[in-house]
Amino acid sequence: MIMIICRAVVASVVVFAASVSAADLDAPRTGSASANAVADRSPGARPLLSRADLPRLRKLDRDGVFAVLRSFDDRDLSEAEFVAQALDLLDPQRIAGLAEARQSGDTAQPLDTVLRACRGDRAAPGKVQPSAATIAAAEDVLEHRFSFYGERHQLPPDIDWDSNPGTAHWGHDLNRFSFLPPLVDAYLATGDERFSRKAVELILDWIAKSDASRCFVGSRYVWGSYLNNAIHCQAWCAQLATLVACEQVVPIELLRVLKSLHDQLAYLEIVTNQHSGNWPTIGMQGMLQCLGTFPVFRDTDRLADYCATGLSRQIAQQVLPDGVQDELTPHYHRVVVNNLLNALRYLRVLQRDLDPQTLQTLGKMLHYVQQTTVPDGSKQAAFNDSDPGTPSNYAERLAELGLSEFVTPPSELGPEVFPYAGTAFLRQRQDRGDLYLAFDAGPYGRSHQHEDKLGFWLFAYGRNLLVDPGRHLYDGSPRSYYSYLRSTAAHSTIRIDGQDQHSAGRRDTWIAKQPLELGWRVADGEVRASGIYDLGYGPNNAIAVVHRREIVFVQERCWVVFDLVEGEGERRIESRFQFAPGELHVDGATARTGFDDANLLLITAPSAAFAEIRVEQGQEQPRRGWYSDSYNKIEPAPALSLSLRTALPWRAATLLFPYRGSARPAVSFTFDGRQATIRAAELDPATIISCGLTTARPIRE
Repeated sequence: MIMIICRAVVASVVVFAASVSAADLDAPRTGSASANAVADRSPGARPLLSRADLPRLRKLDRDGVFAVLRSFDDRDLSEAEFVAQALDLLDPQRIAGLAEARQSGDTAQPLDTVLRACRGDRAAPGKVQPSAATIAAAEDVLEHRFSFYGERHQLPPDIDWDSNPGTAHWGHDLNRFSFLPPLVDAYLATGDERFSRKAVELILDWIAKSDASRCFVGSRYVWGSYLNNAIHCQAWCAQLATLVACEQVVPIELLRVLKSLHDQLAYLEIVTNQHSGNWPTIGMQGMLQCLGTFPVFRDTDRLADYCATGLSRQIAQQVLPDGVQDELTPHYHRVVVNNLLNALRYLRVLQRDLDPQTLQTLGKMLHYVQQTTVPDGSKQAAFNDSDPGTPSNYAERLAELGLSEFVTPPSELGPEVFPYAGTAFLRQRQDRGDLYLAFDAGPYGRSHQHEDKLGFWLFAYGRNLLVDPGRHLYDGSPRSYYSYLRSTAAHSTIRIDGQDQHSAGRRDTWIAKQPLELGWRVADGEVRASGIYDLGYGPNNAIAVVHRREIVFVQERCWVVFDLVEGEGERRIESRFQFAPGELHVDGATARTGFDDANLLLITAPSAAFAEIRVEQGQEQPRRGWYSDSYNKIEPAPALSLSLRTALPWRAATLLFPYRGSARPAVSFTFDGRQATIRAAELDPATIISCGLTTARPIRE
């Protein structure tokens, strides 16, 4: 049983004010560079600001911005003046001896006192043995050669933190400071202070060049994305904690970092308030890590309470009743799970906890992570913007947090439907085997969407065989495959008249407001789920064709996919299946993979025969047949395209029959428009599966 530590939340924190008065924001700011003015802006002096206030906050002058941040403008201050005012941002009750040290009149004494408080009882870590790659990465940073996701660029000696020589995301990564751990690890391994000093110098360089008075105006990378601030504040605190313990940080340097952290935490409090999606959870857990690592700030309690309350509200708003985050993207679902686990760790450092309802929801979210992870843990079903090759295993972290009961045992990982997310898992129970199919019959989602409804991921006998293609880059440049990977053409579903699905044009359908009817049924010998795409095809949703799909898991051995395409007149139908990288052999309407250990046999049986069957792999203009296992990685992967022009309605059944080894099994498959018949030695003779797609539905208006 988890002990929930209840704390009264400061009244000003729970008042999520939509705005503040113009008089309050526009009042003259006199003496914002004085210690008394900073003290006047104490916690609770006015209601909490939010994103609704940003239009007015952008109009404030320098003094006005620092007043809102409850801070001070350190431009042109002497070191003694800076120290005096920066110390006012800290809590003397959290720093033993600070009040007495300040009365001494000696600047060095309070600085040393703050350094000791930030070090706490941390011991200097022992020598580590990083890889040669880590040392090489640290050496690169010394020379300002930065590499993110395999993209490397040389920056000049004088770094412009808002410049970007690479793809769109590279500038964000530069500002997120993921290059700090190699520097610190290289120092711990070698004792070479070039590495430790470079880490501190780069942090101070960002602070010196990134004017906090511009925080509400923004710029592309420095203040334009608050994720960069939240993430690099975490990185700073994590690495500085080690460097402080190793006596590699000068007291005045630490105070300058603390002042910047204070200002950025105040900024994050405003910009995360009344935001939605995974961003505010990143911001709030980043704030908590800073507060828990260096719990010395005057506003520690207020900010910690804001984050605890804000996270609870966020999870209640953005996690659907079935436990799936409403972006409907396994990758970003995991991002929110990671944020909650990290927040929980630092809330407990700060003698708080997540509330019981949020903890219960976290348990449901973790269960969904396990269901979207293939049985051997190698990949995650990559619906929407996800990286298949970066799955997560939370067992160790949950054990550290005393939450091991949140790990679902294999005997409870089996067939399951998530009716709000619209995903169904037609699979073996994991303690009985590894045949696994994840079916995406859900809505578009809040963000990070792909036009991929009714697609699926298939894993069997230790291999990922039919896949979702990933995302490659968040970039519109010619080298990015992102626009293709988001398209219907990149997924295992159907296109009409050469056009993709267009859920993007129907915002009102993006998030399910009630459970979806997925035809879910678990019975002896079969598991069954169905879904419908009825929003129209083409950029204006003008092609009024409905695609209905039903998938049946047969005798825990194979799957049958039934497709029904309805509408008026003749249409060109293209049925696509995206395979994992590897060989694909096609013989008429039959295809099979070419691995040595495990394979998939695919046999299609349409009501009207396909006129064209082809394999597209590594194709350009138009792009077809690509797979991105992780960010900035792309490789050819065979896509099977089967097409015809026919009068509607049109039906088809497709057998997905996995098998061990390389020898093709003796299997036959037929479909009469109502029933499919499988003949295979491993199944009951003449196994017959009825199609449940019998009721036509009109396209949505």
